Amino acid sequence: MDLSGRCAVVAGVGPGLGRELALTFAAAGAGLALLARRTASLDELAALEPEALCLPTDLTDRDQCAAAARSIGERFPTVDVLVHNAFTRPPLGSLGERTAADWHAAVDGNLVSATNLLYELRPFLKDGASVVLISSISARMPHPGSGIYAAMKAALLTLVPVLARELGPDGIRVNAVVPGYIESDNLEAFFGGPQARREAEAGTCLGRFVTAREVAQVVAFLGSPLSAGVTGQTLDVNAGQWFG
Repeated sequence: MDLSGRCAVVAGVGPGLGRELALTFAAAGAGLALLARRTASLDELAALEPEALCLPTDLTDRDQCAAAARSIGERFPTVDVLVHNAFTRPPLGSLGERTAADWHAAVDGNLVSATNLLYELRPFLKDGASVVLISSISARMPHPGSGIYAAMKAALLTLVPVLARELGPDGIRVNAVVPGYIESDNLEAFFGGPQARREAEAGTCLGRFVTAREVAQVVAFLGSPLSAGVTGQTLDVNAGQWFG
C-alpha cells in the first residue's frame, strides 16, 4: 500500500496498537504527525521515525488540540488521514460504584477527545480525506465491571454515521475499526492464566487472537484511496471472535 505524499495524523500512539499504527503508516510512505499524552511513547517513535512530527497533547483540552492542529498545518498543507486511537479506561467495578466524575472523565477521554481534534483539524481535511475511529471488542462483548468503558466504545461507533453524513458532502470519509483481543505479552494476566487464554482463543473462528499489525493494516486500508467508496461503516478485526 503506497501512501507516499499523504499526511497521516495518529492520535494515541502509546504502546501496542498505537505504536503499530504509526509504524504501519510510516512503512506505507505517509508523512506522520503523532500525538500522545505521554512523551515516552513519542520519544520512542521519534527515534524510529525521525521525520515524524511528535506532539505531546492532552486531547481532552480543546486549546491543546488547537495548538497541535496549528503545528500540523505548518508542516503539512493538508491532512489526508486522521486516526483516533486515544482513550481513557475508567476504574473497574459495578456501575453502582462509579461516580459522576468517573462518567465525565470517560466521556472526555473517549468521545470529546475524538471530536476536539477532528474539528480543530477540520480546515486541513479536504476532499478525499479519511477519518478512522478505533473502538474495542468491549463495545461488542461488554463485561460486568467495565460498563463505562464499554458504553464509551459503543458510543464512539454511533459517532461514525453521524460524522459520515456531516462530513460526506465535503468528500471526507468516516469509518471505525473494532479490534478483538490483540496478541500481547500480558494477555495471560488479563485472562487470569494460560488455560483461560487458550479457551478464549479456541472460541475464535481462526483459533487465535489478532495482532496489532493486522489491525493497523486494516486501518491503513481505510485511510487509503483503495477504500474511496467506504464511509459510515464499522469493520471488526477479531479473527472471528465476534460477528453480528
